[in-house]
Amino acid sequence: MDEENQQRMDETSPLDLTVPLPGFVRPEIVPDNRQSAQKIIVDAHKDNDVYFPLEEGPNVQVKDARTIQGDSLSVENACDLFRDKGFCLFPQKTQVKNWNEDYIKGIVFGSDISKAYAPELEAIIRNHLLSDYHVVKVECPAAVLRRGPQSKNNFYGSGVHQDYGLTLEDFKNNKDAYDPSGQASTETQTKFDQEAVCGIMIINFWRPIDGYTKENPLVTKPLAVCDSASVKTADTLHTGLNAEAFGGLKGKLTDQMALKHSPDQRWFYYPNMIDDEVLVFKQLEIWKDDPLDKREEMPGRGCFHTAFEDPNTPEGAPPRKSTECRVVVYVGKKKTDEEKGAEPWIPPAPLWPKTSNEWGNLGLDFASLGMIFAAVFGKCPEIPDYLHFAFSFCIVGILVGMIKFFYSLRREGNDERHPCAKGLVDMLGLTQLGLGIWGMVLVFPNLSYLADPSPETCELGPMLAMFIPAVIIALVIIGVTCMVIYACLLSKKKKETVIVHET
Repeated sequence: MDEENQQRMDETSPLDLTVPLPGFVRPEIVPDNRQSAQKIIVDAHKDNDVYFPLEEGPNVQVKDARTIQGDSLSVENACDLFRDKGFCLFPQKTQVKNWNEDYIKGIVFGSDISKAYAPELEAIIRNHLLSDYHVVKVECPAAVLRRGPQSKNNFYGSGVHQDYGLTLEDFKNNKDAYDPSGQASTETQTKFDQEAVCGIMIINFWRPIDGYTKENPLVTKPLAVCDSASVKTADTLHTGLNAEAFGGLKGKLTDQMALKHSPDQRWFYYPNMIDDEVLVFKQLEIWKDDPLDKREEMPGRGCFHTAFEDPNTPEGAPPRKSTECRVVVYVGKKKTDEEKGAEPWIPPAPLWPKTSNEWGNLGLDFASLGMIFAAVFGKCPEIPDYLHFAFSFCIVGILVGMIKFFYSLRREGNDERHPCAKGLVDMLGLTQLGLGIWGMVLVFPNLSYLADPSPETCELGPMLAMFIPAVIIALVIIGVTCMVIYACLLSKKKKETVIVHET
């Protein structure tokens, strides 16, 4: 730590507090840093054999973090403090109006969180907090965790804890506690194993959301955070919560950390926060060169934190309303000096308004309605299924086009930002492929009707309504087949080249 930071650390503020923080582990408890997440101690704050009751807990100095961050809030001093201590207060106005709590609704239909907040936070991460690194991927949920009245969680996280453990396995266990398929943890491992990825972080963006201003700031139940560098791994305890109680799977436990108190730990809070300020802190930080198989040697870089009672809170102050958004970041290598001077990352354009190309593509998708008109106003007694084919192929094609249009899936990166929409389009695409094969079966054996159409056999309109999509699908199948054959031949050639070099 440089002299200026140390001087700020030593400064006092009239808002520095000495208070009992809830949820410390009793000192006689032997920390259990076991490898196996199946042996987690079930977290129960009423179990006085493990946790201090609040009235018996140690009194802790909680310093005013505004003093150490700087005289005035800025992006620069926020980033400096984040690099130094793993937390900071960041100035940020948001366009979010509706703080969506429903993850399923947000994923399927989108929300202010996915449309506005996610790109806002990604810009903060890429251009400021982690501007020294290549950021491979940022995953922001489509909903947030709200606290306080009118929310799904009308309680506060009152108990010293760290939500994601120490290791990647801990993080994956948390995923498995909410995902019966295990796919989420498998994908996490796959992304972490990518060559471009050097580490993973989970960054929490915590903010008040009830119209708090400088004249009317947040004064109830502020959040205290601990400088992760002041926490020894030996003072941590591997613990967890009953996942079912928080919307997870029955019989599963989350993977978290509890903490024994030490006078070496340095605790901070930001008094009088307003809506245009967001408290940013790391909840997990893991690098590939960490001793991942030796839990006792893993540094704990996630910030322990807890809500607490501020003795300066006026009597009758309303309950705190706040929200937190936990963002997963896959971090690459450090940037060179030249790379640091590159243009800042620009958030993707909003879904509306649409571009002229997108309107044009939508018009082309609806042009397939001509198939239905051609089929309906013609006769084809020799192929009785022609109407079913025309309607089915046309409807599926229009649905695909509408989804692509609404979610702007033709724009670069939007397929990753809207995975459910992309997945639905892929499923409908396979359906359209199957319908196209059906059309090939219907039309190709009857191509002679194109040369000699008649109401008794098959008129030209219905034949064209089947022939055009059947040919398109046939060309797609031929193209895909050629690509697969080429890829196989190329792979074989590479293997032969390797064998020649080895011999």
